[in-house]
Amino acid sequence: MAVAAMLALTGGIVAVPVEQADASTKASASSTRGDVRALQRKLGVAADGVFGPATQRAVKRWQRRHGLVADGIVGPQTRSAMGLGSGPVLKRKRSGSRTRRGHSGSQRRSHGGGGVRSLQRRIGVPADGVFGPGTEAALKRWQAAHGLVPDGVAGPQTRAKLGLGSGPVLKRRGRGGGGSGGGRIHRLIRAANRIASAPYKYGGGHGTYHDSGYDCSGSISYALHYAGLLRTPLDSSGFMSYGRPGRGRHITIYANSGHAYMVVDGRRFDTSAIRETGSRWTSTHRSTSSYVVRHPPGL
Repeated sequence: MAVAAMLALTGGIVAVPVEQADASTKASASSTRGDVRALQRKLGVAADGVFGPATQRAVKRWQRRHGLVADGIVGPQTRSAMGLGSGPVLKRKRSGSRTRRGHSGSQRRSHGGGGVRSLQRRIGVPADGVFGPGTEAALKRWQAAHGLVPDGVAGPQTRAKLGLGSGPVLKRRGRGGGGSGGGRIHRLIRAANRIASAPYKYGGGHGTYHDSGYDCSGSISYALHYAGLLRTPLDSSGFMSYGRPGRGRHITIYANSGHAYMVVDGRRFDTSAIRETGSRWTSTHRSTSSYVVRHPPGL
């Protein structure tokens, strides 16, 4: 019978033989098993074509050794690093939902890769999944060594540098009280980050803290103000008598009659760095000759 006649008789519906559909499904499953076997050979585990717990553990070990997020999932990045070429994402199939109930009946979400444990593996501390003081201190050291603001918070920039991909901001819970030195430092860094890439503007930040650009002393004034360390903006000469003399434990201001910059936990905050990094923050240092050295009391 002609195809047109068949369509007319069946209302436009043509049944596909069961054998043909089954063959397509089997071919797809066979292709996936082949990909899993190729993966398993790369990992040196039994190539049975089944992505089970042992294969998942082996993938995580391989990812950690090769600087990837150890999530046990073989996506495009892991496939490329292994030389597997393009293909499907390979991962362990789990039964049930991704949440589990505790004794109280409340649901707890299971955390995948890119969380606290992945962070801890990256910075070389025990991966217990708890973001405590030890993890915070280790993260600060890692940030300082890699040219980032050492605030102990794994936000988008730190996550990207660590290779953790997108995800939640990771930080220690309940750290720093509102009036504590730690709280003021964190507020100062957050404020400085807000204007880090704002353009240079002579006199900017002196008439108002919300400006279209900031000069050297205006930038410092903005950060100190929002940390609760300065009431009204100062020019560079004004910073020559600000606070206490000498270097601070966390914050040091260098000022002369023509320029001022600030160093926060080893990182320089300076308008002259914009040409170098596109930001007022930089990990490089400059000569302190001819500068008066001051610091906020207690910091």
